[in-house]
Amino acid sequence: MNRISYLFLLIFFINALFSKNEEVGIVDEIEGEITIKPATTDIIPSSVIIGRSLYSGDIIHSGENGRMQISLAGSNNKITLFGLSKLKINKEGSSFQLELNYGDLFAQFSNDHINSFTIITQSSKIIQNEGELWITRNFTNDDHVFAILGDAQISNSGTSTELKIEMGNMVISDLEGFGNKMEITEKMLPPEIFNQYNHNLNIKEEDAAFTVMNYFSDDSSFTRTSFNEEEKRDPFKFSLEVGTVSIAGEHYTKASILPLYFGKRFHFGYNISGFLGVSDTAANLNTFSTLSQLLAPMTFQYQSSNKSYKLKLGQINNLTFGHGMLIKRYTNTINYPVQQDGGMVLNFKSDAGNYTYELFTSSIGELVNGGGLVGVYGSGAKLPYRLGVGFVSDLNQFSSVSDSIWNGITPHKRSISGYQLDITYELKSDLRNDIYLFGEFATLNYADDIRYIRSGEDTKEHGFERQSSFGIMAPGIWWKIGNHRDIKIAFNFVSSLYMSPFFSETYNLERMHYISASVLDSLEKNEPYSEDEKWLTMITKNHIDSASTGYYLPKDIYALLDPTKNVHNKIGVSMEYSYQYRNLYNYSFDISILKEIESAGTPTTYYTFGMDIFIQEGVIQGISECGLYFNQYFTSELFNTSNYSENMVLGGKLGIKLRHNVSLRIYRHDVFYDRNLDNKVTLNSTMGIGMVANF
Repeated sequence: MNRISYLFLLIFFINALFSKNEEVGIVDEIEGEITIKPATTDIIPSSVIIGRSLYSGDIIHSGENGRMQISLAGSNNKITLFGLSKLKINKEGSSFQLELNYGDLFAQFSNDHINSFTIITQSSKIIQNEGELWITRNFTNDDHVFAILGDAQISNSGTSTELKIEMGNMVISDLEGFGNKMEITEKMLPPEIFNQYNHNLNIKEEDAAFTVMNYFSDDSSFTRTSFNEEEKRDPFKFSLEVGTVSIAGEHYTKASILPLYFGKRFHFGYNISGFLGVSDTAANLNTFSTLSQLLAPMTFQYQSSNKSYKLKLGQINNLTFGHGMLIKRYTNTINYPVQQDGGMVLNFKSDAGNYTYELFTSSIGELVNGGGLVGVYGSGAKLPYRLGVGFVSDLNQFSSVSDSIWNGITPHKRSISGYQLDITYELKSDLRNDIYLFGEFATLNYADDIRYIRSGEDTKEHGFERQSSFGIMAPGIWWKIGNHRDIKIAFNFVSSLYMSPFFSETYNLERMHYISASVLDSLEKNEPYSEDEKWLTMITKNHIDSASTGYYLPKDIYALLDPTKNVHNKIGVSMEYSYQYRNLYNYSFDISILKEIESAGTPTTYYTFGMDIFIQEGVIQGISECGLYFNQYFTSELFNTSNYSENMVLGGKLGIKLRHNVSLRIYRHDVFYDRNLDNKVTLNSTMGIGMVANF
């Protein structure tokens, strides 16, 4: 060994000897697979053995069958990790912070007047001066906190609320707030921990013999009344609104009442609205003739006591599977009150959060008749991987068309479906920041062969057919910064005909298009494409009557009225940025840019762009709400609002507080579609001003 090698080793050992890292604990017991990532390179890596020292900033990983007990330095406190867990221990002065990323932790704290101990997760901050805690944290940011001995104070990071639990209580804390406090039962805990809880109960009963000194301090009713009384809130609330509104150019006066009930696990509300037209030409909006119109104003939500499943009925907003190549920001009520619907979303997750499932139908009314948009998405985690699989299908693209439109022919039926597969790989993860690699594959399957033409001298030689198309988003990198920020950047490859995302926020506007016979007559005279009989047959297949006076074209067929549009493969990039601060405000921006390759002429570039900004009450003085949004999906004319297009939605709203519970509300919402079935896409605005009172 040369002198340089000796010098290197000497420096390495001296650095370790005089390292500034502070010792935070000693390993007492180990079982199974345990690994420790040292905080800095100053600490010499070594095997995990009993008696090993731990230093501030060390990260501990426990395998599925692992178990590790640690004595914290300078105290009698002990913590034990069970199973698949990840913990980081920090110490600054006399303050210990135990950062639990995921897994199971049992904490035993003595009354220490010198040091302070805090358990921190992404959802909660837990303080217990003396006693025992069992904490289970899963991969969906749910903390199950059990007071095995003593009491604990919990702060929720999502809502900034606090809650105190006593021995025998458990509560679930996630980024949306606290669940209801529950009494501990045997089924909630591992046998070892439940036996410890029973042991503590027996000791407490023996120690609680009557004396003058413990008469008040151990009187449970006195403690609850004076120190642990939760704020009592009225579960019944209602909102009143009166004002004037313009809908598709017609003026109405509007009055609505929204009664709400907030139970422990059950929420219910129904928006009872009435619209009185100012002119004789105003359409009647006060009809409840269909199941969709009855269910759309309803807000229904039920959640199980352990938060393992959640059921929602009514309007569906902002539904996305995976990273959004197949379905993104889908809503079933894009133009209230003219176009509204009532659907269902069912969410389920396992106790550990390793597996999640989501099932939805866009319209219960259409589903009863064999139609509607349906989908299912499931994901599972096996660190460091998370895999997701999704399926979406429009069971009948013609189901939104009234049967009365068909004259002398059987109503058409046609379905379209898509699949998606996504994978996420954890590169780096700590309590507040995470980095992932991700990818997604999506495919769209058509009911029949789709005919398209690539420009050339001989259209027959340049005509192609396919029954499916696909898109790939990979590789991508995803940064989660703190509890609030998300950044995604990914490379994209999209095949000919594929539109990403296909099931978007505006899908219900693009789902079906009315085309008059005169338009298709002109297509037949439009050479050279009219010479392609397969393309012409595809376009003219879905006539509404035996005389062929009009046609209905599904979204995928309508896109090929120009058979040379979107017929080449495309490459590009997609980017997303989102920020959410509690329930006070949030904003997000996303853009996808795809450019055609192998095109003989000038390549076309397609864009998807989204911008959403929302501010709730409490951020700006005198403002009860404020929002601005613009979303356009798979277009070659981004921001072109003069050329009306069904794939665009924009609007804004503003609430000005007049009193603590009364606001002036101003809003506008714009969508574009063929409202009068005259083969013309028009601007459809809903603009209103009114007074809103909340009680």
